[in-house]
Amino acid sequence: MSDRITLAVLGGSALATPLLFEGMAKAKAAASYEAVLYGRDAERLDLVARVSNDLLARHPGVDIRVRATTDLDEAVDGADYIANQMRVGGLEGRLFDETFPRPFGLPGEETVGPGGFNNTRRGLPVVLDACRRIEARAPQALLLNLTNPSSLIQYAIRRYTKVRVIGTCDSPVSLMKMLAAQLGVPREDIAFALSGMHHFTWVTGMRVQGRERLAEILERAHELPKLGVDPDLIRALGAIPSPYFRYYAHPDRILAMTEGRPVRAQELMAVQEQMLAEFRRWKPGEKIAALQARGAVWYDEIVVPTLLAMAEHKTVELVLSVDNGEALPWLPPQAIIEAPVPIRGGVPGKPRAADLPEDLRALIHRNAAYEMLAVEAIVENDRARALRALMANLMVRSYNQARGLLDVIWPEAAPRALTIQRPSPTADEPMKAPTLHYGDRLLESVRLPEDDIALITMEEPWELARHRLGLKPKAIAFVRELDWFKLEALERQLPEVSAIVGLGGGTPTDAAKYVAWRRHLPVDVFPSITSVDAAVTKSIAARSGGHVTYIGYIVPRQVYVDTTLIAAAPGRLNRSGVGDILCAHAALWDWKLAHDSRGERYDPAAVDATRRWLERIRSGADEIRNVTPAGIRLIMEAFEDISLICRRFGSSRPQEASDHTFAYNAEFQTGKSFLHGELVALGTFVMASLQENDPAQLASDYERTGLLWQPRDLGLTREEFVKTLRTLNAYQKNFGRRYSVLDERKVGEAFIESMAARLAF
Repeated sequence: MSDRITLAVLGGSALATPLLFEGMAKAKAAASYEAVLYGRDAERLDLVARVSNDLLARHPGVDIRVRATTDLDEAVDGADYIANQMRVGGLEGRLFDETFPRPFGLPGEETVGPGGFNNTRRGLPVVLDACRRIEARAPQALLLNLTNPSSLIQYAIRRYTKVRVIGTCDSPVSLMKMLAAQLGVPREDIAFALSGMHHFTWVTGMRVQGRERLAEILERAHELPKLGVDPDLIRALGAIPSPYFRYYAHPDRILAMTEGRPVRAQELMAVQEQMLAEFRRWKPGEKIAALQARGAVWYDEIVVPTLLAMAEHKTVELVLSVDNGEALPWLPPQAIIEAPVPIRGGVPGKPRAADLPEDLRALIHRNAAYEMLAVEAIVENDRARALRALMANLMVRSYNQARGLLDVIWPEAAPRALTIQRPSPTADEPMKAPTLHYGDRLLESVRLPEDDIALITMEEPWELARHRLGLKPKAIAFVRELDWFKLEALERQLPEVSAIVGLGGGTPTDAAKYVAWRRHLPVDVFPSITSVDAAVTKSIAARSGGHVTYIGYIVPRQVYVDTTLIAAAPGRLNRSGVGDILCAHAALWDWKLAHDSRGERYDPAAVDATRRWLERIRSGADEIRNVTPAGIRLIMEAFEDISLICRRFGSSRPQEASDHTFAYNAEFQTGKSFLHGELVALGTFVMASLQENDPAQLASDYERTGLLWQPRDLGLTREEFVKTLRTLNAYQKNFGRRYSVLDERKVGEAFIESMAARLAF
């Protein structure tokens, strides 16, 4: 009889699986383990097993052996523990789950909402079949479930099989770590009160040395944008939700932020392709860069701690998904809840559930009803119960939505009613781009196909244009802010029209694009300044919770560059646009760093094309400084072409990274508004200095083009500048959109002092 603990891994061909064993090694697993990987792809299984054993060989103090099999019975036979991470349908199935709800006005996601329902419907029969094998060959085994939607899978296992199961998810661990960081207190020093369900858990208390600290977090809810939930709503609820609550609170916003962009499944497909190529090239002793880039935090954060606590008879408390029993007396005892679970000597005890206010109880009760109805409908092939389940789902708002969704994902009862559109342009699709017109009398001469238009502008450009404009708007709206709530109010207040026109800089242009996007109308733009590229991009800049976010997918139809109008604006406003072009100087350096350090996809052609624009801007510096028609055209053409470069690549990576992070943090820390290009220019200089990337070239470019960038000119005090730099690494960690120099270099006091000494305040 072997003393080894046998661990079966279902879905063991997943390329991230070696990180499970690395996690066990880093946690200094004390027992001896025999790990058996099960999957259907023999080649990938063999690769994963060989990479895993090679990785473990670097940890001689750990006794873990890994082998692989395509025979499920062999994999589970006599297993002590089973990790279930099967993804039925692969990433292609996930892609469908993330896209099919969109025509119904709902975002797609693989665990919550209609996407989660369909993921369950596809995967549950396979999981239950595996559990029947486990019942026969390893009745004593404990199954750790990683397969999503985790609580639905777990409820089905508990209701329809005799297999013992516990659910693991890193989401509550990550949430607790984030909140602890906000307090500046180690997570282990905080007694968290939390309860809920998988991806629907709430933190209702945080005690540090006997003192309740949750109120401090609620007050600073605007510093938690990764939750994706409006800070005013968090404060009103008096509890911190799981990040997945945003799918219920703001489904329209998530839909807006993902439209026209690759969904997560598409990103993972690219990562998986890169990983598989590296696995196939791999030789023993080598590291696989893409494996580290992919990451698999769930192993380190919760799967490994749970496995070792059970297998090695430890005493610890972990947040897990378990049977409710009597923990939350207002929920059915058979419901699956997520709560802290004390483990003593490897034996889990009763969950330590926190008290919750009545409104949150009602939401959780409804979510539990949905999960139980969904599982029962799928297992018992009951379409009527499936309709009830979708009606109970918190994301579905109407019967028509539920009925339409069901027609798509229950094909044996009704043919698929919709053709699912790909979520972003691909190489075989034409890329939409606006047509730019240049002239000095365009305001007078332009005529649009539509007679009834709404004009969105600001007071200053309107005063310059009102007596020249040949169009006669049905309605005129003035905007000064891009707060999401105000954009929504603007769209509701405008009368019914056939087209939208934006007149002004970035704010009225983005507002016009928002209204046109929401109403599915054409939008034309008259830029009044060359300060930002909003007139030529596909996204809309909006503010939510004090942070800039990019939403929607709409490209202006026509852009009329009236050089007389633009030249009438203060020259400073027009020159500021140069900062949003020259920022590529730092962004391209960051991109190469991310490629070298993390294996991030890199496009030399995009880099070369962007660098050519930096040279063209330098060559046309005099025209830009003097705001000549040639200088105006040069900036607008640069905006247009760099926008297309970014769209061909699939993101704004060629144009922004640490430079924009500096700018966003400066606005966040000061609460002030700045000219975007000027603030980005300052950020580019500072980050180029941190990169040791020829900041002198930038200073020369700024001087020659007449771009203002010194803190004194921007209205940024020395104290504000120092605060921005001192918080920059933390801001990047919490809110950064792109891997950059800030992920590898500390902005220390010596650097801050040297920068402050070189700048003018």
